[in-house]
Amino acid sequence: MEIDWITVSAQIVNFLILVWLLKRFLYQPVIRAMDRREQGIAERLQQAAARERQAGERAAQYREQSATLEQNRDALIEQARQQAERERQALLEEARAAAEEARRRWLQQTEQEKTAFLSSLQQHTVEAVQLIARKALADLADAQLEAQMVRVFIARLATLGDDARAALVGDATAPLRIRSSFTLEDSLRARLSRALHEQLSPDAPVQYEQTQELLCGIELRVAGQRLGWSLADYLDELHERVGAQLVPDVSGEH
Repeated sequence: MEIDWITVSAQIVNFLILVWLLKRFLYQPVIRAMDRREQGIAERLQQAAARERQAGERAAQYREQSATLEQNRDALIEQARQQAERERQALLEEARAAAEEARRRWLQQTEQEKTAFLSSLQQHTVEAVQLIARKALADLADAQLEAQMVRVFIARLATLGDDARAALVGDATAPLRIRSSFTLEDSLRARLSRALHEQLSPDAPVQYEQTQELLCGIELRVAGQRLGWSLADYLDELHERVGAQLVPDVSGEH
């Protein structure tokens, strides 16, 4: 059997033309369409990955912001708690200070009232004692008591120490003033004048004066110095003792 090379050649040419036509009008459009589809899928995948990354970043930001807000919330709560505690302490201190001030004022007022009461009691007690003593001594005063006072005074004058005697002598020309709560009889004045001249100054003049200040007593005053004996001195001592017993306790002990 003979091969028709012309026919074979024509068929080969037709086949090549068919292949070219298929490639040109069928395969390439399909391939391009598949490439475009694949590229679109890849782009969508990239976009999805980008959105996923953005979502992750936003989620991280949200978590960070949430943590920051949580910390700030705790800090604000702690700050508010501390502020409330400070205000509470300030109110307590203010209330305590007000209470202490009220207590101090009350104690001060009470102490003042106590002091005024005790001072009044002291004054009235001493005045009563003095009044009774003065009245009793005035009723008991007589010539024998006056003579005994003069003897006591002369005895004290005789027992003076050198310093006390020198202080009384001082100016030898200064008058020697005798003050008494009663009128001295001439005999008592003579005894006093003689004792003064013997013990102090023989040439100094002696002056006599009666005063109720001494309350049944006698004293010598010369050049600002004083030597005497009087029941008023005892009453003064009584005044001090009674006052010491009635003086309010200012040491703060209750």
